[in-house]
Amino acid sequence: MQAGSDERFADWDDERYSTHIERFDEQHKRLFGLLNDLHTAMEEGHSEAEIGDILRELERYTEYHFGDEEEFMQDCGYAMDCADCFYDHREMHEEFAARVAEFREKHENGEYVTMEVLTFLRDWLDAHIAALDEDQNYADYFESEVADGYEYSPGALRQERGSAAADRSTGEPTTDHTEPTADVSPAGPVADGGPLDVPDGSVADWFELVVAAHGDRPAALVPTAEGYDERTFEDLAVRARGVAAGLLESGLAPGDRVAVAAASSYEWSVVDLACQFAGLVSVPLYPSFTAEQTRRAVDRIDLSGLVAGDGVVDAELSGVDVRFDIDALPTARPDELPGLEADGRDVATVVFDPAATDPTGRALTHRALLAGAATLETDLPLDPGATGTCFLPLAHAYQRVATYYLWSTGGAVAYAGSDGFVDSLAAASPSVLVGAPAVYQRLYGALQDRIGSMNWMKRKVAGRVASYGRDRLDGGGTPLKYAAADRLVYGPLREAFGLADLEYALCGTGRLDAHLLYLFAGVGVPVRNLYGTVGTAGVGALAAPETSVDGAAGRPTSGIEIANTDDGELLVRGPTVTIGRNGGGQPANRERDRWYPTGTDGHVEPDGTVFVE
Repeated sequence: MQAGSDERFADWDDERYSTHIERFDEQHKRLFGLLNDLHTAMEEGHSEAEIGDILRELERYTEYHFGDEEEFMQDCGYAMDCADCFYDHREMHEEFAARVAEFREKHENGEYVTMEVLTFLRDWLDAHIAALDEDQNYADYFESEVADGYEYSPGALRQERGSAAADRSTGEPTTDHTEPTADVSPAGPVADGGPLDVPDGSVADWFELVVAAHGDRPAALVPTAEGYDERTFEDLAVRARGVAAGLLESGLAPGDRVAVAAASSYEWSVVDLACQFAGLVSVPLYPSFTAEQTRRAVDRIDLSGLVAGDGVVDAELSGVDVRFDIDALPTARPDELPGLEADGRDVATVVFDPAATDPTGRALTHRALLAGAATLETDLPLDPGATGTCFLPLAHAYQRVATYYLWSTGGAVAYAGSDGFVDSLAAASPSVLVGAPAVYQRLYGALQDRIGSMNWMKRKVAGRVASYGRDRLDGGGTPLKYAAADRLVYGPLREAFGLADLEYALCGTGRLDAHLLYLFAGVGVPVRNLYGTVGTAGVGALAAPETSVDGAAGRPTSGIEIANTDDGELLVRGPTVTIGRNGGGQPANRERDRWYPTGTDGHVEPDGTVFVE
């Protein structure tokens, strides 16, 4: 791989490098493009800041590409049929990623990045993709061994590379490790989010009021082959009431626990509301749960029913007698709906932490779910008719509460289609992006792929995106040339990816790192980190985009108080807090006016800013 006649430092040769898998050929071309951009910046004497930005982009994109490639190898069967090949391949990825990180760190420490370094990176890619046949091996396997109908769906398996990235991926800061069994007291400042008006009664009663206010507005955007079909609030209510009656007619009774084991979809929300109307306690299980996680979860819950989608670990749920396919739900005439008479203090759902190897259910009341929606509505106001996303598992309290928040404002929920959330995002063009670190990682990769297909001049402009974002978030303003860059590159990118109408971009379940926060701010999508645990209904503290970069979790949302113990554990108090474990025969044992130890390391500053360690 030598400089070609067009004086590019790294020339793509289709015959030499192509894997004949379009997804990875495009990613490899983007890596070549970043090397060329870095070479040009060094040759032409561009600023150290610009060179640093390109190095950070190279590091980030390397992480994204390697993770995607490794997940593909696992998903298509290559990693199982040739385990040694897979692990050797991954070790080479780790070696290259470490070298890129080393060069970036040296540059940040003031050391000069030489052309020899750049040549090493170029030659490594050449050897890895072509000379040593590492990438050609999985390409040959794909062509000869994988069925013609196979479709790769990224995002289901991949774990972030490296320990720090793994923490971000799993959302470690939001994991509940402890169970409140005794009173705990704060040590130091108490951050108070202020008053909050929480609706009385049950979720079913609240939803009836929402339907009365917004009945003919779209409540859901259901993906189709052509885009989206709308379902109004009245459509959703009629469907949910009918399914509620069908569940009760099938032998279930108010108070029974019903597992919901399926991917997020419109029908998932129908089941959720149907359980509320029927007075049933929903127990969402993550589609990503292993058989062992599923077994441990259900062993702690006395399940009476199951609604399941494709891919459910059926053997672990074989003891549940009343079972339904989510695509064939029972219906009946809804003459009586006991959920309308439920008390706000009654348990509405039992939720699990997806990152826990030994899942323990957390009981959330109707009041806790409605308080979670109300605190978001208070702090993130929306006009009726807005659209928000549902790309995360509805089994997580964060996504479900965000869905209730959208409905409470008269907004619609856009569910992800079979082609993945990036295509769905473009079709929905939402006002609210309910995201997590993995969502923004995937979106980052898609943005970089699009940038890589631009001409050299636009790529050069796009290469400054993180610097522009840093200027915006750090209070330095933006240079006049940003307006031209926005018109030429960033504005069209927002339009192409459905980001042009965004009012709020949220990142829950874990923190987004500073580089991606800068990058998205530069694109014109400032992201706000949202801290919360499963035991606090997924909400708790909200950071402004500029404070997210500093590692702050922000300030408590309305109705929430946050403090820390002497040992540096964050405590939360408010109406969103779990009333305790609800499984394994243990009663719900937590009063909502007591402090809840989250298991999160952190502290509260005197000005009320919450930091997660």
